Amino acid sequence: MKRFLLLLLVATLGLVSCRKQVPGYEYPNFDPEPTMNAVLINGEPIQVYLSMAQRLDSVHPRPCTDAEVLLYKDGEFVEQLAHHGEGRYKGSTVAEALHEYSCKAVVSGWDTLYTHTEVPAHPVVKDVIIMENATLDEEGNACPAILITFKTDPDKRLYYQSSIDAAFFYYYYYHGEIYNSTGTRGTMNTSINTDDPVLLNEGSDLLLFSNEIISDTAYTLKVNASFNSHSYSSSGQAVAFDSIVRRGYVVVSMSGIAESCYQYRKSQEAFQAPDAYTNLFLGTITPLNLYNNVENGRGLFTAIAPVTCDTVFLR
Repeated sequence: MKRFLLLLLVATLGLVSCRKQVPGYEYPNFDPEPTMNAVLINGEPIQVYLSMAQRLDSVHPRPCTDAEVLLYKDGEFVEQLAHHGEGRYKGSTVAEALHEYSCKAVVSGWDTLYTHTEVPAHPVVKDVIIMENATLDEEGNACPAILITFKTDPDKRLYYQSSIDAAFFYYYYYHGEIYNSTGTRGTMNTSINTDDPVLLNEGSDLLLFSNEIISDTAYTLKVNASFNSHSYSSSGQAVAFDSIVRRGYVVVSMSGIAESCYQYRKSQEAFQAPDAYTNLFLGTITPLNLYNNVENGRGLFTAIAPVTCDTVFLR
């Protein structure tokens, strides 16, 4: 009986894993829809991309090359953006922090597209510190934490995104000389074993957060890093080193982002949650509805203010 159940299980898994598209399958009809996308970057000229959303088997969206794209700043008309090829519209207006920009796109045969966003200010980072042995990874190795202290305004809802780039080099000394050296480098945008209140409030280990629960004008974000210590062995035998010296650097990047960018990233994260992958494997996944802030069309009109923080050197 047990053997029969095992064979049944193997056969079932084989049927599930051998799925392929049915020959002659035709994708359902899909009416094209105008799409507007733009990421306004603090201090850079504004660009807007217009295209027509198409059916699932289309390789590239069809660009809109003859639209009338009008740009407004704080409700006042600024300029008409000129087409520069492949659906890209550009003008001379530079995005400025703490100003609201809106855009109207007149596409022949369609209702006028409308959208708006506010450009955030560059975050002000006051300090970056490395805390050694702050937590343990899944294998029980000690890992550091990166402490990022930045200014914020508790009277206004602000949104942030951060990433950390680190390079560590380990020098193993034996009888006073370097026996061997190793190095590791990587970029992380998540925190392992998150215990920071702001990140916990987001319900995520992504370094994507708001100041919703911050009541002071400054906050120290604790990011438990996945960069851990290293050990070395030769021919399977551990070597008793005189000392192990770690050197390197950590660079913290932090951006102020518009609420629309925050909401879009949150909708992406919801799709990429473990349940989504499980449903995809079972073939029961629901359609993805990403955040959209374009009236009478689709797309994302958002803004960011990127900044690279101080580099911390390990000596």
